[in-house]
Amino acid sequence: MLTASVLVLILVSGQAAARPADPALAERSRAGKELMAAGRYAEAAAAYRELVRAIPGNAGLLVNLGMALHLSGRDQEAIPQLEAALRLDPGSLPANLFLGAANLRLGRGEAAIAPLQKAVRLQPDNVEARSMLAEALLGLERQAQAEPHLRRLTQLAPSDPAAWFNLGQTYEELAGRSFHDLLERDPESPLTLALVAEVRLDEGQRVAAFQLYRQAAERAPTMRGLHAALARIYKETGHADWAAVEQEKERRLGAPDCNRETLACAFAARKYRDVLAAVAPSKALDAPYWRVRAYNELAAEAFGRLTSLPPSVHSYEWRAETSRHQRRYAESAEQWRKALALAPGDPRLLTELGVTLRFNHDLAEAQRVFEQVVRADPDAPEPNFLLGDVLVAREQPARAIPFLEKAVRADPRAPHAQGALGRAYALVGRPADAIPHLKQSLERDADGSLRLQLGRAYQATGQVELAQAALRDY
Repeated sequence: MLTASVLVLILVSGQAAARPADPALAERSRAGKELMAAGRYAEAAAAYRELVRAIPGNAGLLVNLGMALHLSGRDQEAIPQLEAALRLDPGSLPANLFLGAANLRLGRGEAAIAPLQKAVRLQPDNVEARSMLAEALLGLERQAQAEPHLRRLTQLAPSDPAAWFNLGQTYEELAGRSFHDLLERDPESPLTLALVAEVRLDEGQRVAAFQLYRQAAERAPTMRGLHAALARIYKETGHADWAAVEQEKERRLGAPDCNRETLACAFAARKYRDVLAAVAPSKALDAPYWRVRAYNELAAEAFGRLTSLPPSVHSYEWRAETSRHQRRYAESAEQWRKALALAPGDPRLLTELGVTLRFNHDLAEAQRVFEQVVRADPDAPEPNFLLGDVLVAREQPARAIPFLEKAVRADPRAPHAQGALGRAYALVGRPADAIPHLKQSLERDADGSLRLQLGRAYQATGQVELAQAALRDY
């Protein structure tokens, strides 16, 4: 999102709002700029509103008014002013930039895209415009469209950790989509098994990874990389003799024939964008496999650049997420704390810390963290759910209920909150209240515990047939 200092700089240096001939209006215009520079945006908006009324049809004054309204948090009022300015001057960089910023802050990502695209075309090296455009596209889950903008941001601001972090996350998301594509098309193919094995290995599930690599090697003994992966696992588990056998099998496969195996050769040469370009139009079964591998490597490169920079919130966040993914929750929590040391009180980072502590079964500390988040934003649904869920886990359902009720009121379609509230009601002896919430949470009932609670609630309210049906499903 645009910073106030950047917007003020644009106002002072870039927007051609003609100085009014009337001395009184000229003085008001000067006062407006001074108020903006002083951060007194609401007063500046009042000054510019007077000028717009006195001098209608002036695009520069409309932009200045829109900007003052945006900076004072009145985006809904800013948008019509900026749209009016663009009707008068479609090529105005500030008007396009501010209109995109206002729509983006209101959660209107789709409406933000067109003006931000125009701003980027007008000034391709404008970091703020390109950053907001990437943010809007990512918010709409258009990672493929955001990727070139994120990549360009790493070139424009190579020392900005946020640029590398966002680029790496985007590559991970694109890899995940390609992986699910392959999983749906052929879940038992050696290509799929190899990728699932790699995921399990990253998660620290070495035994599961070994079994999957073994299955893939049995189905495709000439597929490169499988025997090498098995050799690594054997070596890490102290079986050097078996590792040598697998290494020899890998060696006998030889190098790929680059006339026929162009993707394998491009990948081996670290030409990952060439791989992506080659598979973009392909419907072949191995296309998503190579996409996954190329995107994963590009993500690793981006995160490598991130960690080469001085420590930052983003570098600690990446380490925290990586450790949590590998189920090293204590290490993850420590990284979240380091991130918070650089951004004290950040509610998102606090929430992530609390979730990690919950995974690590440190319920008392997780409760303390979630209480801090709820104090900062008492009506936010997610923190209320997370605090209530921890209280239920700590066998304090009565204390949990007010927080869970607030979470459900704010987001009635959240099955996890519905389930937690249903459990809390059941635990305090309110089965009739529990039933509707448990019913709405069944789609998330991975282990059958919610169906068991629902069956017991039906029994407690004398609904025998419904109880039998729920328990039968359980």
